[in-house]
Amino acid sequence: MHIQVVSKGIDVSGALREQILGRVEDGVAKYFNRPGEAYVSISREGTGFRVECSVHLPSGVMLQAHGEADDAYKAAENTMERLEKRLRRYKRKLKNHHNDNKAELPAESLPIVVLKGMRDSHVEDEDDYEEDDTSGAPLNGAPEPIVIAEQVGEVRTLTVGMASLELDAADSSFLMFRNAANGGLNIVYRRPDGHIGWLNPAREDRSEPA
Repeated sequence: MHIQVVSKGIDVSGALREQILGRVEDGVAKYFNRPGEAYVSISREGTGFRVECSVHLPSGVMLQAHGEADDAYKAAENTMERLEKRLRRYKRKLKNHHNDNKAELPAESLPIVVLKGMRDSHVEDEDDYEEDDTSGAPLNGAPEPIVIAEQVGEVRTLTVGMASLELDAADSSFLMFRNAANGGLNIVYRRPDGHIGWLNPAREDRSEPA
């Protein structure tokens, strides 16, 4: 299993790194036969530490977990415990889904681009920036988005119910998928009230008069 551990502004000991690698690999292997990929970051959080872990499972879903503590080892332990709970819960829901005798649905590749946030950009006066009247492109040196990461991800074909289950199993704010019912791109997202929202442009299109 490929696991990448990175630190942000701190030195990570070999013992802590080995502990994290072992827990992630053992946790995934306990519930899934095929290895996945994982990314772990360790950083300062105020006077303590924060550990974040993202695991890309063979099924295509991304599970995330994080933990915080005044000690880096405790933060890592909290993260691994949460990750293992999500792995166990997702495996159970995935098994229930397959028991319904539903065929596996396809997936497609999609470029995922991360842009540098604009909050760090200092603008003296927004009125000093002009836009092209035809294209809307910024003129006079207005800041352009900067690509800081790019990779290929998957957009899977799912039912709305399965997409909701996967979002609930992962510590993420939204999930994009292709709706098995109509072939359109949909999004399920976690609302502030704890419920799951569903964006389905195809339904909106059908409601418009011809």
